[in-house]
Amino acid sequence: MFEKLILAVMSMVLLVVPTHAAQVIPTEGSVFIDRGSGYAPVSAPTEGKTGDVVIALVGGSGEIVYSDGCRAKVEVGEVVTITETSPCALANNTTTAPAGIDTTLIIGGVAVAGGVAAAIALSGDSDKPASP
Repeated sequence: MFEKLILAVMSMVLLVVPTHAAQVIPTEGSVFIDRGSGYAPVSAPTEGKTGDVVIALVGGSGEIVYSDGCRAKVEVGEVVTITETSPCALANNTTTAPAGIDTTLIIGGVAVAGGVAAAIALSGDSDKPASP
């Protein structure tokens, strides 16, 4: 029973975490992506995730193409962070969350909190210490 609950909670968390937010496409020169462990060159179209940072060096440029077709340019001197919602959707005000709130984090947090609460509830009412 407990194993099934943990498996269900883990599945819910995996379902609410986005795996593909956008495609990073270098169009000219040197473009780099940072996935949290340092910048790596982008020499061909590469999948980017929410939170990845894209930059272009002098003489370089690129695009971030979101799943809804929205294209965000990356020019020299810009540091562009891939967002969960495309800039076009935000500009058209088609998002339902208030600005600055990442709904994936909220849903994930609720799922994790629910899993922790269920684990505590199913752990039993024993007031005995685990060790003597």
